[in-house]
Amino acid sequence: MIKSTTRLILPICALSFVSILAALGEKPSAAPKGATAPGKAGSVNVKVVAVGLSQAQMDAIEKALPQNRSLAPLLQGTNYRLLYTESVDIAAAAPATLNDRFRSVFYDYTRQRAIVVSGSLGRPGSAVAQVVKDWQPYVNDDEFQEAEAVLMADPVFGRALHSRAATTYRPMPPVQGWADDGPVTERIVNIGLLPQPGPGDFQHQIVGVNLARKSVVRYPGHAPSRAKANPDATCGAPGAGQPTTRRGTAGQYQLTVTDTEGTVLWDMLVLRPSISSGTNASGIELQNVSYKGHTVLKRASVPILNVLYDSGQCGPYRDWLYQEGMFQADGTDIEGAPGFRDCGTTPATTFLETEVDTGNFRGVALYRDGTEVVLVTEMEAGWYRYIHEWGFDADGTIHPRFGFAAVANSCTCFVHSHHAYFRFDFDIDGPTNSVIELPVGSNPNVGIRVVNEEKILRDPNSPKYYQIRGRQRSYLLYPGVNDGIADAYGQADLWFLHWHDGPTPLEAEIDDGHDFFDPTQADLDQFLTGEKLRKQDSVVWYHASFMHTPDNHADGRRTGSAKGNTLSGPDVVGPDLVPVGF
Repeated sequence: MIKSTTRLILPICALSFVSILAALGEKPSAAPKGATAPGKAGSVNVKVVAVGLSQAQMDAIEKALPQNRSLAPLLQGTNYRLLYTESVDIAAAAPATLNDRFRSVFYDYTRQRAIVVSGSLGRPGSAVAQVVKDWQPYVNDDEFQEAEAVLMADPVFGRALHSRAATTYRPMPPVQGWADDGPVTERIVNIGLLPQPGPGDFQHQIVGVNLARKSVVRYPGHAPSRAKANPDATCGAPGAGQPTTRRGTAGQYQLTVTDTEGTVLWDMLVLRPSISSGTNASGIELQNVSYKGHTVLKRASVPILNVLYDSGQCGPYRDWLYQEGMFQADGTDIEGAPGFRDCGTTPATTFLETEVDTGNFRGVALYRDGTEVVLVTEMEAGWYRYIHEWGFDADGTIHPRFGFAAVANSCTCFVHSHHAYFRFDFDIDGPTNSVIELPVGSNPNVGIRVVNEEKILRDPNSPKYYQIRGRQRSYLLYPGVNDGIADAYGQADLWFLHWHDGPTPLEAEIDDGHDFFDPTQADLDQFLTGEKLRKQDSVVWYHASFMHTPDNHADGRRTGSAKGNTLSGPDVVGPDLVPVGF
């Protein structure tokens, strides 16, 4: 049920002329373009500077951890693996600073338990270890490769792999976490086996590998619970199986965009997906975004992503957004900034546009298109391929985009819906903002102020857009044409919440605290406590959904226009953020 709330009617006369145009269904015209640079009209310049810990420093911390006095006794005499180390971002009232906390996740195969080590990056020796039972952490590349080696030694599966009658792929779920009688008590890594053209009768299936026992687990129906491996039906182009980026791989950068006269247009901290914040990471994360010297966003990312299949043929799944995959980015790696590539004026291309699962780069690619600077990445979650993009125009417009695709598997042959939840922590001219709902096209004479925390469903018969207003400036949030209307699984289309601080993503309301096991639905309603929002520090959650059918293959394209080559197409969602008064 949608929460009801009392709203204030705001006369349209209080709005700017640009807002009136927007209410009539017309977007404000672009600001005058910058001076013409030699060889290209309206070009912009970018500067990228790496900040924070380097990968060498992160590696040194990981190397020293097994000797930690809290962790060493727990690891002694066991077969264990360090799965990942992540920087823990603690939201603070002051502008975001470089993260000082870390969390490392080990798995002990001998005692079948996860061990989490938390501490300060400056004092890793004082970190504290804690055993976490009944929890299956993410699978990293090394662990998956070890599971593949167990399959290669199996008399049946090894023969098929050696003869190339079958190839492996990463399925969903990546690791067993569900069972009819409770949590899985032994770590079982899942591997898909896909038949290849040629003689033979190898059947498509997904198997599990118990790394502690070095044994293969065969599932009833040739696939684990919530997955499918149909012998005669797969959808999607072949997966390449290229290496991916491990969670916690260093990479945060200060990005500055200037016009041809040297005036700073955009300035922000950019975190690559591997080090982005949140329980399941959050794609390309932005912090402390300013435009022409005025603050716009304290933080922006996609902390929640999930998939629901009609009639329950597969899933549902809660996906993760840290595992960077390979895509095509022709350019130059930025010196001193690993995982960041400058492609000049050549757009990077992903699986969404090409349906080819190979590439020459993983991380964040940057390119310029006229007056727009675009950041783009491709990520993997099992067989899914997710594209995250941010476009920043010289006139202040922001294009957040998210695209959906998948490599060969059986589940995506069934109708399913993708759900992406953007989180916009607006700080326009500072943290004190107001949110106003405005009609598009009809009845443009009033605006409705969001007074208290609430969630809403978009009404296709009465479209709205939203103004997030600071002291003198505002941003208008226009829903995207492909962004859908939430069903019962999606919960709602927008949540307007009060900003919170806290030592964990859940307490800081950076996400809802759930990992890739149940519950997979977005759990943002837990934050609806009725707090006041008028002239407060407000956070906008924006939900976009997309329905995938068997006939709807990956379809993304770049539409050239005066606003640049924005990623678009039926498989792409995301709103537009348009400035007023800058």
